[in-house]
Amino acid sequence: MNFLGRAKIILGFLLDCLFPRCCVLCNRKTDGDEYCNLCPSCVAKIPWIKTARCSLCSRPMGDEIESNSSDCALVCNECRDDPPCFSSGMSCWLYSGVGRDIVLTLKYRNADFLANDISKLIKNNCQEVCSFAANSVLIPVPLHYFRRVKRGYNQAELIAHAVAKVADGSRVVNALSGKRKTSQARLKRTERLVNVKNMFECSNATDAIAKDSKIIVVDDVATTGATVRECCRILRMAGFIDLHVLTLSYG
Repeated sequence: MNFLGRAKIILGFLLDCLFPRCCVLCNRKTDGDEYCNLCPSCVAKIPWIKTARCSLCSRPMGDEIESNSSDCALVCNECRDDPPCFSSGMSCWLYSGVGRDIVLTLKYRNADFLANDISKLIKNNCQEVCSFAANSVLIPVPLHYFRRVKRGYNQAELIAHAVAKVADGSRVVNALSGKRKTSQARLKRTERLVNVKNMFECSNATDAIAKDSKIIVVDDVATTGATVRECCRILRMAGFIDLHVLTLSYG
């Protein structure tokens, strides 16, 4: 390690002694050993999806399992009735409690620094995501230019880079761009599907991606799935066929 590297470590240690890190969710002190911005209590409350889930949208399945018992891969009734144009999907945790708080903090509280902790959380608690995203091209759902300028970053892109750190052979490519500014909040499923239509387009970065690559569209939360469905539709029109979806949360 060179001098600058050692100096950075020493400076970080001194700053932590003078100004102990606090959890961004509850303001308790963090232990600093594993996660810099989340305390052990909050980490323990993250609602990881460990039960059976839909192989397409990652929705936890209960009563529907029996009707799908003969299938190799579970598919929820909604995806069975309206199949998406991607092959599989996965979410890390439920969009509730601490899981929801992490997403909202990352999205609205200028907490881009949370990305490093998110990477460690996935590595330590969700190895199936690491395997799922291995050797893939991670494409974040884009933000409209003005919204990105206002926020300072795209949370989906931060999540994609967090996943790339722990998924061997994966890389992040900003292959989509937003054509217009819109919001999906407070809209019903049918309204979201209409609202998001033709909202995205492929960027020039797609030219450098092989058409047979494993493509994973990355977003912060999956609710109706309208946004990721539209992203995959645009990518399929551009010639990509091996399409998948990964979101940090589901709910």
